[in-house]
Amino acid sequence: MKFGERHVIGITGTDAKGRGCGEVAGRPACVHFTLPGEEVEASYVSRRKGVVVLRLEKVLRPSPHRTEPRCPHAGHCGGCVWQQHAYPHQLDLKRDLINRSFEAQGVPLRVDRVEPCPDLWYYRNRMDYCFGPRGELGLKEPGRWNAHVNLDTCFLLSPEAVLVMDIIRDYAASTGLEPWDNRRRSGFFRYLVIREGKNTDERLVTIVTAEGELPESRNLVGRLGPLATAVYHGINPTLTDISVSSRLIRLKGPPYLTERVAGNAYRIYPDSFFQTNTRMADALLHQVIDYVGQEKVGVLLDLYCGVGFFTLGLAGTADRVIGVEADAGAIEAARENATLNGVTNAEFIDAQAEGLVWESARPDTVVIDPPRPGLHPRVCEALLRARPQRIVYVSCNHRSLARDLQTLRDGFRPVTASALDLFPHSPHVETVALLERQ
Repeated sequence: MKFGERHVIGITGTDAKGRGCGEVAGRPACVHFTLPGEEVEASYVSRRKGVVVLRLEKVLRPSPHRTEPRCPHAGHCGGCVWQQHAYPHQLDLKRDLINRSFEAQGVPLRVDRVEPCPDLWYYRNRMDYCFGPRGELGLKEPGRWNAHVNLDTCFLLSPEAVLVMDIIRDYAASTGLEPWDNRRRSGFFRYLVIREGKNTDERLVTIVTAEGELPESRNLVGRLGPLATAVYHGINPTLTDISVSSRLIRLKGPPYLTERVAGNAYRIYPDSFFQTNTRMADALLHQVIDYVGQEKVGVLLDLYCGVGFFTLGLAGTADRVIGVEADAGAIEAARENATLNGVTNAEFIDAQAEGLVWESARPDTVVIDPPRPGLHPRVCEALLRARPQRIVYVSCNHRSLARDLQTLRDGFRPVTASALDLFPHSPHVETVALLERQ
């Protein structure tokens, strides 16, 4: 096949990346922005891991579940690859993706439904917008690391966030400094990270650059005005294309953003992990509390605790709660948050989950919320040795969750699972599983 060569393809399914899937010339093929049941015309882009990747050119026969996107950038931007899907259909597809992952790993669990998000727009509390080599500021096209969509609107964060983007875009252009170019691996302006307190009306803005001073930073802070309660200059001197800063320089306001969820206040620093959907984080916490159970336990261990979201939210379910996190800054914030909320039975340990000395904890219940890759094999081994009575596993990646559940079946019985939609208009979904000691 040649680049740009057009093919007609019938879409028969969906993969974990949210792409519509079918066959071309007897080979598996995938096309972004398509729905099962459609017939489309698409052009050849590449072949990756045996899968033909195509770009949508025309919908020849639409699905009855196709709907008109709200955003003019839908169909190009990687931020909302499912805006063409009617929302009930999104939930059905997410349920099916989870169950397919469980079935593939032989895990005897199924979810009946995905709890919907009540806010389909402006539901996120953090966005990482990237600079492109021609001065674009926005998001990338799905599956393309070097194709940037210059956003003049975005329905993920807030209307005010778009105003911040406009100010930063104009400011960057006025300095005469080059934006980052991933091909040449050079340039200055790299990312704009905006975090919002949905329940506090606070906004923390971080401009991430390569090494060097931020020109006229005082003028920039003045232009942002009340749109930003805190402003940082973050420096990423590496060649790695990430929005995390090696060094942070505070230009305005407090060093953190404050958010409130389920009666607790959380101080969140620029690079701290926090659930990206504030309203659904409340629902997620209550689902975890339900799985932990009504009977108070002795010791509850929260692995990958971040700034203490689950640790503090679960403090009332145990005599002693222990949060473990490899990020020393997050642990410091978690301790601050415990003091802020008057929680006296919580302690926090700065350690890798796989390096934790379990004998000092001896937990009755373990709550796990790992990154997308899932658990380190040594964590699974430690859980099988420690044999807590109950494990509550929270995951944003149902494939790694299913793999880990299968590994843990040597010592734990999968009891039930549920799913919550923290990420409308995307194939991502949060899954919670309960395991009990065999």
